[in-house]
Amino acid sequence: MKTKTIKCDFKNSRGFKLDARLDIPADIKTDKIKDFIVFCHCFTCSKETITTFRLSRLLAENGYGVLRFDFTGLGNSEGEFSASTFSTTRDDLKSAITFLKNNYQPPGFLMGHSLGGTTVLSVAQDYDFVKGVVTVASPSEPEHVLHHFGHALTLLEQNIPASFEVAGQYFDIEPGFVEDVRSVDMPSRLSGLDKPVLVINIENDALVGERDSRQIRDWVGSEVTLINVNGSDHLLSGREATEVVAGDIVEWVIGIG
Repeated sequence: MKTKTIKCDFKNSRGFKLDARLDIPADIKTDKIKDFIVFCHCFTCSKETITTFRLSRLLAENGYGVLRFDFTGLGNSEGEFSASTFSTTRDDLKSAITFLKNNYQPPGFLMGHSLGGTTVLSVAQDYDFVKGVVTVASPSEPEHVLHHFGHALTLLEQNIPASFEVAGQYFDIEPGFVEDVRSVDMPSRLSGLDKPVLVINIENDALVGERDSRQIRDWVGSEVTLINVNGSDHLLSGREATEVVAGDIVEWVIGIG
């Protein structure tokens, strides 16, 4: 199925314009699309990161509409990343959900890669129209990302702004980020989640371990399907692995109905 990409944007509750793309089947009217999905990218990434881009397009090829967007201060979105927290990330996601609801139709599914998956897990219960959640290589708790900070964490814990490095790029961050991610009680949040969840675990993932996938499975208060993916990495860099994961997601979504 051919796809097309619609360039769009929306504002979050703090007034920042977030840049987005909506991947949809090319020859189907939007009111005939099987379901809409909001896809959240990983920490310090963007909507164009290979994992988010490929999975979104593959799902669109299967008849779904997928909204991928840049969180505040990343990609082409407005605002400063340094002032972001897990709470602002949640707010950005909620603004994306509102955009789809007001302009197309309410998303039936929320999906996220890495920290994006943790984010969708934390807000899904707030929406009756969300039928299920998909996480790909996601940590069970947002505090997991602090492993990126290295020496910067010591400064942040002393209320000193700092910078940290990910894949050769440096990011400034404010001390409030640390307190915010540490304040989130994910076991409590997930115990109240009554929607089905698909957890994609990447075996031998160098960044997010199988323990996180098991914790999500054990903490969620509803049905959880856990799928292990062999021979790939945290970003699902190989196209073949991405296609397998996309197929698994489509099959699961169809089963949810």
